[in-house]
Amino acid sequence: MRGWSWRAATLVAVIGTSVCSVVVPAAARPAPEPVPAEPQCVGANDATLGAVFDAVLDTALPILPAEFHDVVPQLRDEAHTRMEQARVSMLSVSNPRRTLSDDPEAGVNTTNDPVATYVVTQLMNVRDGVAAQSIPVERLTLGQAIETAYFLIYTTTLVPTTIVAGMIPSIGQVAPGVSVGTLIKLPLQLGVFGFKAIYRATQSTLERGCVADAGSDRLDGAGEPDAATDNGFRASPLVEELAATLAVSDGTCAPVSDMTLSRVVDRTVSYLETTAPDAAARTQATDMGYRLRWAAANLMVPSNLIPENPDDFDTIESVLSLALGFVPYVGGAATDALIGLTDNLIEQKGDVGLVPLGELTVDKSLTAARYAYSLTTQVMQLAWGQVTVSLADAVTGETMETDVSVNPFSFLPSPFPLINAPNLYGLATYHRVLRSVCLSEDRVPEPAELTPSA
Repeated sequence: MRGWSWRAATLVAVIGTSVCSVVVPAAARPAPEPVPAEPQCVGANDATLGAVFDAVLDTALPILPAEFHDVVPQLRDEAHTRMEQARVSMLSVSNPRRTLSDDPEAGVNTTNDPVATYVVTQLMNVRDGVAAQSIPVERLTLGQAIETAYFLIYTTTLVPTTIVAGMIPSIGQVAPGVSVGTLIKLPLQLGVFGFKAIYRATQSTLERGCVADAGSDRLDGAGEPDAATDNGFRASPLVEELAATLAVSDGTCAPVSDMTLSRVVDRTVSYLETTAPDAAARTQATDMGYRLRWAAANLMVPSNLIPENPDDFDTIESVLSLALGFVPYVGGAATDALIGLTDNLIEQKGDVGLVPLGELTVDKSLTAARYAYSLTTQVMQLAWGQVTVSLADAVTGETMETDVSVNPFSFLPSPFPLINAPNLYGLATYHRVLRSVCLSEDRVPEPAELTPSA
């Protein structure tokens, strides 16, 4: 027992000495101030394709056969040489939304329209004088490549697929309210919706993720064109004049879509008076301006009876819009208008918001125009359905039971998706562009940071 006690006492003394030598009072050894760590890698919007190529090659190198290791440096140099020599016109490149504006509430970041993003990109290129320049593939960012690819896929595949899906004839009824055409078009429409969601989610992940080493010398000049190049493109003077007055809308300037119609009239009349070729044309512009200003001040419109823009639907409203869109006869513009109108009246507590026409914003006006166009198309489609039933009755000499009989005219493709295309892919895109840009003259300078006095 005595031997064990001696050993225990010795062990306790050693441990106590060690602890005392390690633990130091905080006042005697102050903790150093944390130094912010340098970023180790960059996301898709800052990673050039040259840097991404190096990252992929370095990752694959350990799994390559040993005999390939000696030729990897040569292959790397040759690849970078070719990427530097290959040039892409800035007219073909669409910038990611986050590089146009880092404000998450900016119009360009809240609209999922690659065509609008491309138009805003090109307007900014014209304004900055780089539209005629080219960018080496080496300096093209992964974000630019993704956004440009999405724009091409959207315009060449998704839009035609959506139009064709809408044109598929009903062919015949398999159940009340469900046709063979519906069963064919449903997977196409859901596929387009799913592709958009997956593509944008992947893009967002790559923008926030680690794509390339932040210390790579391949990041120099990321996304910037070669100023020494000139492909000969020249925008029209009207486009150049327009682009010079615009900027990407963010927290420092309100979008063009927030302008009132009165201000639009004033600016338009002022421009026409300035550019009038003679006194008679100037007088005519002034007279028209007086008429439009009188109408803008005296005509009253119920602004809250204009349904909410479908682009502003929240997640629940968007899912509801998608689901109701498959309801026969009323699904689509009518159900979207019902959702938007209900949201407005609930938010405004039933107030119809009667205001002079001049106080209506461009945003509200274009929303009303889009709904009017799509609702008119939907009414025409319903009327077309009744006409085909009447024609079938006349041809067959008997009344068509649409739930069990086959209407021979139901095999005709529907023309209404083509009729509504200018609204869905023209007016709506124009609306989103106006939501994404602002007038440079409206920009409010950010307050200067205060320097603490000594």
